[in-house]
Amino acid sequence: MSLALASFVGSTAFTAPMRPAVSVRTSGAVMKVEDLVGGINEPIFGGNPEGKIFDPLGLGKDEAALYRRRVVEIKHGRVCMLAFLGMTVGPNELLTPSHQLLSPSLGLHFDEVPGGLAAIPVVPGAGWAQIVAVVGLHELTIAKQDYTKEPGEVPTFLGFKPEDPAVFREKQLKELKNGRLAMIAVLGELMAQQVSGMGTYEQLFSILKF
Repeated sequence: MSLALASFVGSTAFTAPMRPAVSVRTSGAVMKVEDLVGGINEPIFGGNPEGKIFDPLGLGKDEAALYRRRVVEIKHGRVCMLAFLGMTVGPNELLTPSHQLLSPSLGLHFDEVPGGLAAIPVVPGAGWAQIVAVVGLHELTIAKQDYTKEPGEVPTFLGFKPEDPAVFREKQLKELKNGRLAMIAVLGELMAQQVSGMGTYEQLFSILKF
């Protein structure tokens, strides 16, 4: 359920660039790499006005697929930013869950569910079904991408969208970078849990003991 909430909040954090960068054809949305926030027109590499872009695999050459790839990148970044937040504030070592009954049929309580990867086999099947249902409903409603609009642009009501186009573009670039960092951080944390068998703070405390 926390993943569904993370996805909901993350998807409404920011919308996408304000300048028109997407052309829509009957076959779908098309985007050029020059139109991307942080693309080759952005002087973010050593102040070079022409800019550069690191694309050794040539993924930006497929303009039809580039739009969807940016949509997916933004969405994954938003989810991972909230997922990392959940990893840092959600473990039992930091916040003790209540002893309320989670699954009457299994006699399972909330405080008996561990954090991190260890929770996967403990959460009942009905719990996973609820999580999948809520995430699916969210994907088909609030977070559904309108392919006639900019990547990541979804209905928002939290008022995070700046009125100044320059400020908004700056925030969009920050969101993109933070999302990329969060994806790497979440992957690293999950792998560390798998290898060590310890949760987030268990790993931290074991390092501090040395």
